[in-house]
Amino acid sequence: MLKLLKYDLKRDQFMLLGGAFALILALLAIEFAGRRAGIAIDARAVLSFMVYAFMGLLILIAVCNSFRGNIRSAGRRLVPLGSVHHVLSELLYATLLVLSLMAIAGLHFVYYDASGILRSLEQSGSITVSGAAFVPLAIPFNMLWSTLFLTTLLLGVTAFTESLNIKGKSLIALILIVVVLSVIAGVENSLLGGQNHSMFRSFYIEDQSNLSFRNESVGIHAWSFGFELFIAAFCIWITTRLIDRKVTIT
Repeated sequence: MLKLLKYDLKRDQFMLLGGAFALILALLAIEFAGRRAGIAIDARAVLSFMVYAFMGLLILIAVCNSFRGNIRSAGRRLVPLGSVHHVLSELLYATLLVLSLMAIAGLHFVYYDASGILRSLEQSGSITVSGAAFVPLAIPFNMLWSTLFLTTLLLGVTAFTESLNIKGKSLIALILIVVVLSVIAGVENSLLGGQNHSMFRSFYIEDQSNLSFRNESVGIHAWSFGFELFIAAFCIWITTRLIDRKVTIT
């Protein structure tokens, strides 16, 4: 598993370094060029949040592309490992990338706090963060878990589409992931009495200059977490079965 992770990091090192450089450059441009251009603090905060969200999406795409290349015949010959190692390695890869993104976001938060920007945003109501005292710990945990949960779904969908001998696999994968996420959200809402405890939906933008974080999603709901943990385990199992039986080495 670590061997495959090393291979992924070595293969993607220039892409990862370029992405990190582009992220930092974009954040600096928003902060300092935006200040010179007279863009308000709250608008700059929203733009920065959107940059982080976009980078998170790129991380998921990078992990899926890495997984797709590894489970194909050439990739499996190059790094011959068991199917479960391919899945766990990509989850570890996603964890490493998300933690790196969160580390940059943490430094950004420290800058906001030290410079007084965070207090200004809270006082103006541009950013609303409410919840229990453990919010600083709950937010990164929920973000990491939500990313890993979504990654397990994406890996399962990728393994399934790679087992098909037809064109338009990317479109099929997109449709499948939308359907699967909709079904899971519907089941969670039914089990939890219409309440939604997804981390991704706890962040929302009210308008071009307001970010909010809903306090009802800060905590970890036991039933929701257990259900998602079961779905993640099932996705890992079905993905390994698809790699073994459907993704053939020719």
